[in-house]
Amino acid sequence: MDRPRLKAHFTAQVIDGSKVFLLADGQHYRVQAEGAGKLLPYLDGRHTVAEIAAGLSGELPLTRTLTAIRKFAAFGVLADGRPDWPDGTLAFWDAQGIDPVRARSALERAEFTVVACGDADAGPVEGVLREHGLRVRTRTVEEEAAGPAGELTVVVTGDYLDPALDRLNAAYLAAEHPWALVKPSGITLWVGPVLRPGRTGCWACLAQRLAGNRQVERYLAGKRGGGMPYHPARESVPAGPSVAGGLLAVELARIAAGQDDGSIARSCLDGRMTTVDLRSLGTMEHTVIRLPQCRACGDPALISERSPKVMLSARDARHVTDGGYRIEPPARTYARLEKHISPLIGAVTRLHTFADEDNGVTYSFTAGHNFAMIGDNMDLLRRNLRGQSGGKGRTEIQARVSALCEAIERYSGVWRGEEPVTEAAYADLDPAVAVHPESLLHFSDGQYAGRDEWNKDPAHRLHLVPERFRTDLPVDWSPAWSLTEGRERLVPSGYAWYGHPDLERHFYCVGDSNGNASGNSIEEAVLQGFCELVERDAVALWWYNRARRPAFDLDSLRDPYVDTVREFYQGMDRDIWLLDITTDLGIPAFVGVSHRMGHPVEDVIVGFGAHLDPRIAAIRTLTEVNQFLPSVERRDEQGNTLYLDDDVATLAWWKETRLAEQPWLVPDPAQRPRTLADHALAGGDDLAADVETCVNRAAAAGIEVVVLDQSRPDLELSVVRVIAPGMRHFWRRLGPGRLYDVPVTLGWIPRPCAEDELNPVSVFF
Repeated sequence: MDRPRLKAHFTAQVIDGSKVFLLADGQHYRVQAEGAGKLLPYLDGRHTVAEIAAGLSGELPLTRTLTAIRKFAAFGVLADGRPDWPDGTLAFWDAQGIDPVRARSALERAEFTVVACGDADAGPVEGVLREHGLRVRTRTVEEEAAGPAGELTVVVTGDYLDPALDRLNAAYLAAEHPWALVKPSGITLWVGPVLRPGRTGCWACLAQRLAGNRQVERYLAGKRGGGMPYHPARESVPAGPSVAGGLLAVELARIAAGQDDGSIARSCLDGRMTTVDLRSLGTMEHTVIRLPQCRACGDPALISERSPKVMLSARDARHVTDGGYRIEPPARTYARLEKHISPLIGAVTRLHTFADEDNGVTYSFTAGHNFAMIGDNMDLLRRNLRGQSGGKGRTEIQARVSALCEAIERYSGVWRGEEPVTEAAYADLDPAVAVHPESLLHFSDGQYAGRDEWNKDPAHRLHLVPERFRTDLPVDWSPAWSLTEGRERLVPSGYAWYGHPDLERHFYCVGDSNGNASGNSIEEAVLQGFCELVERDAVALWWYNRARRPAFDLDSLRDPYVDTVREFYQGMDRDIWLLDITTDLGIPAFVGVSHRMGHPVEDVIVGFGAHLDPRIAAIRTLTEVNQFLPSVERRDEQGNTLYLDDDVATLAWWKETRLAEQPWLVPDPAQRPRTLADHALAGGDDLAADVETCVNRAAAAGIEVVVLDQSRPDLELSVVRVIAPGMRHFWRRLGPGRLYDVPVTLGWIPRPCAEDELNPVSVFF
């Protein structure tokens, strides 16, 4: 270092001549050396080391001077030389850790292009960039589409879904040219992302997520005949271009100066955008996810031509909690997936706690999911806008991850027209290959006959009865994999995917999430999905037959968490218990029930759980009861419940259900309570072996297990739809089969119920 200089962003204060405190934003150093204070005036970048030594020779020996300089240098607070820049500018580059001399040289060489897209006015942004010392030229969309110019192009737009951006994206991908987007108008300003072909996602990747989150705009675009849900901002104030352009200018200057050769360096805006809310002055960062299957920068065949075969590999379940058998702890899963949360470009639009406050016991989270609209369906639009995924757990992180993964699971199950299908009438397919919808839906003849009148009641929104499936009408069939038989099967796409267009012309089923599951691996997801089928099948057999079942002894778990939960419920004047509803499959399944004591309105809440591990099944059941608690825990001054849900059927259940009138909700006193010892642990060492155990138990009951892989290459999560023809949904499906036969075989009830003897109250969620 020839001419040492104290970096300009530091303020120096000298104590006792030998102690120098250096203060900067987020940085504090103490340099202690004899004569350190006397050295400071010479550290201006204009004096050589020899000149400094000579200037201090009358006060400090040479060795002391050199030692003091080395002490400063050791902290990294010195630079070499002083360019002719204002102090503030010099301090800025020093604070970035970038040599100001190199920065000036790079900025003199770099030239940026500014393009106005659509009706946007690029002038104010261009002016701000020039004010920051950047060399800028303007071009039109047509000129840029013919061949980009400059080191990096800034595209100013009123909406990131402007159709013209598709042309620019194609040109920039072909030329491998980096570019940045900025929206300086609107109540919320958007700055970035910087898009770099081959290194970040492209505009088409961003647009896919952004369009999916504009559900109302997509609906309206469909009414107009299709196209992007383009919605340019109308609001504009002078502060918009000043703030957005200023932030972008700082970043462009930084990335231009970041490399010796003058090429564009990496940026904190690479694949990321920052939004500034002018109402709250809040900022938010959003990650652009690169889609490997992107039509513009990826390979769509990753989805359109993927094999339906599901290959399972041996995996240890190292993390065993109420979340199930997992190969990694929930905190690591959350860290990997958090980037997918964004209200603008996330697969998950939001994630927040369901309760008003953290009570340290009952953790419940909700997550909004990107649920792209397919077709012209106002009812589906309403349901999507209100839709949310839920997560529960005995810890906050488990509940948070549960909600996040369920939202990604729902997102992955949306039909987008990319998936491989076979279009054919069932009558033209091999019945040994195609799965008939009736083996999945289980509606009775009586339900089909009375569907028109039944469907008019808003209380039946979850229990709509569709049209009877037509075997002569061509529909889409999705290839799936039978784990039972080790071969390909075809399942109806309208049943397997959310929002499939077949249901607009032939409403043969209602899309639902039964058997949809996610996991850190395909084995995790399949096990989770099958356990959900077991849970809902067991609930249906118990609920609609109103079968009396024994209690499950929570004390047998010997878990302090159980005692904490029970004490918490007692403090709210509530009781809580578990019923054992394990079926012929031998996989532990439980129901949790809680009611308000000493009040005419009992606010009965229920939760369910099933798993190979009875301990996990029981704790999962408790946490699901906890998930519903926030909906009924708030009370007014008179002690009346302030409900958080306005669904007709749900409110009727909470307000009208009385345990004295519904004895099937309480333990059967004639049966011995079941304990942990009554359920053998069947799994945990190897997830693939656990799945095989489930498949074998299903086969012993005459049930096939079919898996449709819905995983997406852009999401680090395996998602499947597990389908088991013959097993029952807990929604109101009253056709013949297990619902009538198995409870009798198990001795739950003495004889099969007639359809009109079944529970008239349907599961309300």
